Amino acid sequence: MKKILMTILIIITISFLTESYTQEKMTAEEILKRRDENMAFESAYTEVEMIITIGNRVNKKELISYSEGTEKSFIEFLSPARDKGTKMLKIGKVLKIYFPSAERVMRLSGHMLRQSMMGSDFSYEDLTETAEELREEYEVKLQGEENFEGTQCYVLELESKVENKTYFFQKIWMDKEKLIGLKVELYAKSGKLLKVMRALNVQSFKKRYYPTKIVMEDKLRKNSKTEMILKKIDFDIPISPNIFSERNLMRR
Repeated sequence: MKKILMTILIIITISFLTESYTQEKMTAEEILKRRDENMAFESAYTEVEMIITIGNRVNKKELISYSEGTEKSFIEFLSPARDKGTKMLKIGKVLKIYFPSAERVMRLSGHMLRQSMMGSDFSYEDLTETAEELREEYEVKLQGEENFEGTQCYVLELESKVENKTYFFQKIWMDKEKLIGLKVELYAKSGKLLKVMRALNVQSFKKRYYPTKIVMEDKLRKNSKTEMILKKIDFDIPISPNIFSERNLMRR
């Protein structure tokens, strides 16, 4: 009996040490890859409430979105009345917006992508950058581990390989267990802090972890923050190809 107990103890110990060794030996690139695998999906449908707070002013917007991987996405604003019918279509790196008041489609590129998205703390660029671009355009280093709000995290530091990148430096606090970014600080090349993004209320959806609330603070705007609250999300569902078309973009 003692031999059996000793054998079980040895197996448990080896398993624990192996797991710990693997975690310690994970490179920064591997951590990012694991995060991307957790967040990856074939398709998704979401219903979102956007709350924009600037000082004492609070604006609420409702939107729905459809996505296929990182290449295709479609967003439509449902409220308030002044924004209703505004739509965005992203295919690859091309982003187009339809404004019902002007009854025309505008293609955004270059510096225009850095503008505030619908008055929020998010820019259009924030919504279009993919995980693949992040890995390709940044050098990433694992700086160590920290406890962030009660969660043990890997701390990653990223430096852009591209001179004119909006966020030249990034610092990410990554949940060690769930491998999801809980906080991201975004810096200019000068070292000035531009934005801080936090992922909150992380939940499990079909064997993946996903935040149901994202808060972005633009540090260049006084007392400003934008909350994206997921009211509904469905992963890996069939989506009509017609959704990702310019005809749908202009449909009234």
